[in-house]
Amino acid sequence: MNETMRNKYLCLVIPDGPVRSALLEALREEHGYDLTVLSSGLDALEQASRRTPDLLILSPQSSDISAAELMARLYEITQTRKFPDIPVILFSPEGETVPCDTAWLERGLKGSFSLPFGSHEIRELVKNLFNEQEISDPTKELKAEVRRSEYRYRDLLENANDFIFTLDFEGCFVYLNNRFKPLSGFEKEEWIGKPFLNFIASKDRPEAGIHYQMVHQGRARIFEAEIVDRDNRRPILSFSVTPIVEKGRISGFMGIGRDVTEQKTLEKEIINLTQFNESIIESMEAGLLTTDLEGMATSLNAGGEKILECRKDEILGKSLRRFFPAEEIRLFTAESEENPSLIRRREMDLTLRSGKKKSIGFTVTHRLDNQKRKVGTIVSFRDISELKQMQVEIFRMDRLASLGVLASGIAHEIKNPLAGIKTLAQACEEEFDPDDSRREYLIRIIRQVNRLDELLKTFFSFARPRPPNRSKVALPLILQEVLGLVSQKLSSARIEYHQNVPEVLPEVLVDFQQMQQVFLNLFINSIDAMPGGGKLTLSADNAQNGAFPGLIGEGIAGRQVRITLSDTGEGIPEEKLQTIFDPFYTTKPGGVGLGLSIVYRIIQEHEGEILVKSAPGLGTSFVLTLPTGVHS
Repeated sequence: MNETMRNKYLCLVIPDGPVRSALLEALREEHGYDLTVLSSGLDALEQASRRTPDLLILSPQSSDISAAELMARLYEITQTRKFPDIPVILFSPEGETVPCDTAWLERGLKGSFSLPFGSHEIRELVKNLFNEQEISDPTKELKAEVRRSEYRYRDLLENANDFIFTLDFEGCFVYLNNRFKPLSGFEKEEWIGKPFLNFIASKDRPEAGIHYQMVHQGRARIFEAEIVDRDNRRPILSFSVTPIVEKGRISGFMGIGRDVTEQKTLEKEIINLTQFNESIIESMEAGLLTTDLEGMATSLNAGGEKILECRKDEILGKSLRRFFPAEEIRLFTAESEENPSLIRRREMDLTLRSGKKKSIGFTVTHRLDNQKRKVGTIVSFRDISELKQMQVEIFRMDRLASLGVLASGIAHEIKNPLAGIKTLAQACEEEFDPDDSRREYLIRIIRQVNRLDELLKTFFSFARPRPPNRSKVALPLILQEVLGLVSQKLSSARIEYHQNVPEVLPEVLVDFQQMQQVFLNLFINSIDAMPGGGKLTLSADNAQNGAFPGLIGEGIAGRQVRITLSDTGEGIPEEKLQTIFDPFYTTKPGGVGLGLSIVYRIIQEHEGEILVKSAPGLGTSFVLTLPTGVHS
């Protein structure tokens, strides 16, 4: 029922007598009241425990206990059981007065009166008391709510996970919540009244002071700093400090400090791990390229920059098709259609921006996010051009060895029958008269046998090359011997010869005779490549180990001499460059095709290297490296 609709409950604890009679006469006929009349104070206490009176009317003495004792016991019950306060009126017989001290008022006494009192006055007194109660109850409730809010607020502050504090205008601590001790190890009383900046570790104090001055100017600030602590753990707090403004003026400051030590430690570990991973990726010799779903490059390591011959900032955020042929890029970044989760390992020739082609071995995998969703592609690749060249060289060496054994067997089997044919032809020639026309047939037979014999000698030099007898020789001496053999041919072919060999060039450690054969074959090849005349240039210089790494073996340790022989002849098509050192490959009419094969084999026996560069219409260059026997 609504509080204003129900009857007020009045409990009268008064023995028989004039006071009781007067009150009953005044209140019995009054509407809106429920009356209970008792003589015993103890009965009144029992009644109050079951139903709380809206007003308690007492006389100084009940039939068993005094009004003072009744109020004391009732007050104790209301405090223990949290009953509402019960207002009390004390009525005394005519001529009696009851001294009322402060304790009566604290226990709910609203007034003390003596008879005579008229019925009208009694009713008005009770009504006024209830009117006053209706006004004062909301105020009491409001005050109680304010007190409860204060308690909740203080409880919230004291038990918050964050460190909460207030400072006075001078920046000294006024209030510290319970989080202060677990963070610092100090008791709160040790820091009340001390400056806030003294709580900041010395290394962070200057910067914290700058932020504090800005707060002093009325601006809230957020900053991080280490704090002083008893255990020297140096926790890191994120501070948020705000000015407290009263009547338009700053009277102090309120701050919140959150412990971010673990967060900072994790951030540092993440940074260190990221740097570690980046250092590994950047130090990889292999290239590592990532793209997004649209095929835009998102990262490229240093190894990839070197292989692709482009800078990272040139390619990041751009489509790879801007730098490489679209069809090659499609193959380079394509994933397995049969099973996209499989790692693809493939090889291809990739055309760089310079037009140069590189053999690339690579793998393609998905790049996934934390939810295992595909966000791009990872391409790991390596330049295998040298490896492919080594494979070609190994294949050529195997082929040369096999052909050498075959050539040796064939030459041996043919040489003996040829010797018999030549002997019989010479014997027949002697039996014929000088004028006999049939001698011409015998002469031709002998000539062809001699030609076959020369061819067999070439076979033997290819099939059974003798080990080089190496000694230190000046390169100009070798070239002088060779030029003596080809100078007439150079002149008749209208070829200009230029030689550039430094005087300080180290001697080479070679077999003089075999090296003569190498240069003689190379000179003759160049002369034959310029039937209409031209220019032949030989130059030499010092070269460190690995002038052409991986082209033939791994090179030799120490210093080398590099010799370049260039002509302005017709050049060699790219598709034929891989086969010019193969046995029996020739473009000359009547040629055997063993000249360059022998050159290649001799250079190998000397642990040197040979490289050919050529293009149709641009001439040909043979580049040799020969050992000096001098170590760097």
